[in-house]
Amino acid sequence: MVRSIHISDIRTFRQCRRKWLWSSPLGRNLEPTVPYVPFFTGRAIHHALEMFYSPKHVRLDKALDQFLIEESKVIEQLGPLWPMEKDAFEAEVTMMRGILDHYHMWTEIDNKMYSDKNLEFVSLETEFDVPLPTASGKPSTRARLGGRFDGVVKHIPTGAYWIWECKTTRSIKELVHSLANDEQCGVYMYAAQKMLGVPIAGVLYNIIRKKVPTRPKELQNGMLSQAANIDCTAFFYRQCVSDMYPDWTPDTIHGFYGPLLDTLVSKEQEFFMRFPIYRTPLEIKNLMKNVFYTADEMLNARIRLYPAPSWLNCTMCHFRSPCLTMNSGGEYEILLREEYQLRESSRSIRAEGSSTDEQ
Repeated sequence: MVRSIHISDIRTFRQCRRKWLWSSPLGRNLEPTVPYVPFFTGRAIHHALEMFYSPKHVRLDKALDQFLIEESKVIEQLGPLWPMEKDAFEAEVTMMRGILDHYHMWTEIDNKMYSDKNLEFVSLETEFDVPLPTASGKPSTRARLGGRFDGVVKHIPTGAYWIWECKTTRSIKELVHSLANDEQCGVYMYAAQKMLGVPIAGVLYNIIRKKVPTRPKELQNGMLSQAANIDCTAFFYRQCVSDMYPDWTPDTIHGFYGPLLDTLVSKEQEFFMRFPIYRTPLEIKNLMKNVFYTADEMLNARIRLYPAPSWLNCTMCHFRSPCLTMNSGGEYEILLREEYQLRESSRSIRAEGSSTDEQ
């Protein structure tokens, strides 16, 4: 039987084999029944962006509303949320609306190399299933490489094709720093070139910070605070001024707030960034060789499955409770039965997360 191997599964296996056994489609294929808010946010924003860039060009707020309606049905089927969970989700929804409003403002004024006006969206939510090369380069007879990337875009000025990947993150700077070692980029380039038959320049990451810009305080004299440490962009601040004084011209706004607006221009990359990542053919060849080696271990029925405890691995792990119970000789199977369920793609807010989401 030929199995489909995903890069997210590869990552989990390398991180902790016990977590992989419980979460992988090749193992128990479990996910927590309790909603995990950050991944819900990432999925919601992904959906809104997919609809926004689709041929229908659905407004971001409308696309988010559609997602929330469908997800509320799933939540109702799975049982009511605890009051604290409900409050957390309501807070996340408010944040998502603010993020998407801010993103739309940014796309309207962005004129850099990879701005929306310079991109043609060839496909969105593109699934792939391509041969997995062995160490010798021949197709594996045991496994194929499967997955999905957010889309494929064509850079209009150069004619180059790019994989389009959206990321939500707490810190754009930290995420960009991590992309140099990100295997996802090379795997996606390999898959896209096999599937589409055209050269792929790289992966264009559309990075969005999970933060609503701070609205400036209104002072007693009717003006807005010009505190230099305000966490927002120049275009958002300018919109706040326009909301307060709709008859002011751009020159008038700049006359009152010009120095601060000039300072805030550099804040843009703290909220949004289009970041290209490249991989050479040799990098991709070596990467795919390592992917095959890992996949070969995953498919070995005699492989030993042990945990890999560390602060980094365990702090945010959704299987922390049954893992600790198993270590102490307790009835961990009861926890797996009562607190987890079979993974289903429709239960997006319950998902363990994917390689395209939350950082």
